[in-house]
Amino acid sequence: MGAYVGPHTFNQGPWRQCMRCEIKTKIADMEWQRGLLLCMKCYDPWPLEGQREQAIAQVLMDGKYDFEIAPKLVDPVVDTDDELIF
Repeated sequence: MGAYVGPHTFNQGPWRQCMRCEIKTKIADMEWQRGLLLCMKCYDPWPLEGQREQAIAQVLMDGKYDFEIAPKLVDPVVDTDDELIF
């Protein structure tokens, strides 16, 4: 058995890896941006230098925390009135 020999029906034409996500993409579907050849998934809609970084920083600084303490554990209630009888 050899390799598949026949006409390619998917992704015809030259292709290259995206310089950001490294996914194999047709060159016809790629765009140059800031010296990088990017696929349409990675192509930035922000044309100015620093806008992409600013958008990422705004998402990261939205006030959410990855690890929040459960409200039940913040102020534990210690009942000393209860006596445990075994």
